[in-house]
Amino acid sequence: MRLNEFDQAILVWGIISSESIAQLKSENTLIAVSEMRPYLVGLKHNIPLLKKADIDFFYCTDNMLGFLFYKNKIKKTLLFYKELKPQGLVGICGSLYVSLLSKLHSIPVQIIPQGKFNFKSSDLDALSLDGKCLILKKDINFVEAPKEEIVSWSVLK
Repeated sequence: MRLNEFDQAILVWGIISSESIAQLKSENTLIAVSEMRPYLVGLKHNIPLLKKADIDFFYCTDNMLGFLFYKNKIKKTLLFYKELKPQGLVGICGSLYVSLLSKLHSIPVQIIPQGKFNFKSSDLDALSLDGKCLILKKDINFVEAPKEEIVSWSVLK
């Protein structure tokens, strides 16, 4: 899909829940699905759910998100979270990045409880992609392990 082929989309970030599918369908708009490395949640979990529900979507790489926001192609972000805490919400890695992009571009963020995802069947860090090692063994010390992130309430306002 080319940028000029759509107006604005809703970005989903995190593990889409089965319960949220009805809301996504009622939005009646194109959904942007990022790959969400290293776990590939977008590719392995979110896209199959959207396909099954016959919801229109497009896939993009994680590094394209800033460009999509810059080009005014995102109208809302749906952020799926694991837990709510007094200091903010807990989400998968990248949740803070997406929240900050949304804030920077004045895009509203709606928070939704996340669904279930089997992390054991996915890559656990940036060392590999779909089980294939991408770096030399000597570079292992340079890879940051992904962690759940806390997104403060002030970022989400």
